[in-house]
Amino acid sequence: MIDTEAFKRMSYGLYVVCSGNQSNGNGYISNSVFQVTASPAQMAACCHKDNHTAGIIKETGSYSISVLHNEAETAIIDKFGYKSGADIDKLKGMNVEYGGTGIPILLNEAIAWIECKVVKPIDVGTHLIFIGEVLQTELLDETKPAMTYAEFKEKKQRTAPANAPTHIDEQESTDSEKSGDKYECQQCGFVYENDKEGTPFDELPDDWQCPVCGAPKSKFKAI
Repeated sequence: MIDTEAFKRMSYGLYVVCSGNQSNGNGYISNSVFQVTASPAQMAACCHKDNHTAGIIKETGSYSISVLHNEAETAIIDKFGYKSGADIDKLKGMNVEYGGTGIPILLNEAIAWIECKVVKPIDVGTHLIFIGEVLQTELLDETKPAMTYAEFKEKKQRTAPANAPTHIDEQESTDSEKSGDKYECQQCGFVYENDKEGTPFDELPDDWQCPVCGAPKSKFKAI
């Protein structure tokens, strides 16, 4: 028996992992970044194979890790966690600098960053784990604590993105569930409130999508 509630008791951080260059850069939210060795200093970053960034990391052979602080703006998390770099330029308008390997490093809402060169990719089925040797780091703000994954879920009221290693599929609602004033996206946790939005949820067109993650209307459930 596997009780997935046990997984939720594990602790994680929250990071933005970026790769690419000045003309083609991208990044994604990750709660699965950790140090694996001290000498040499090596980090591991887990990335779903379907993530747009996965192909960029394989191409460039390097990536950066931005450590988010515990009051990081929800907009940053939504942009890098629930949108695809294949559809939008996630780094447009962001505060970015470029490391020694030429990769982008996101500075928005970050208290530290780490630049890594891939030394070994590990295929673990749905995901790739990129083991990277640390090339350089910078501490940006020593006064703010890092955001934890638990804080992310509690404060931001979001669920793990579909490609996250910790994502657990929710049973999709099959009935119309047109009663109620609030509807929650089962993919990202966004709540649509009839009173705030003005248009009752059941009157939205069938092709309407979640404004946060782009999930279809069918992924919402009355709460």
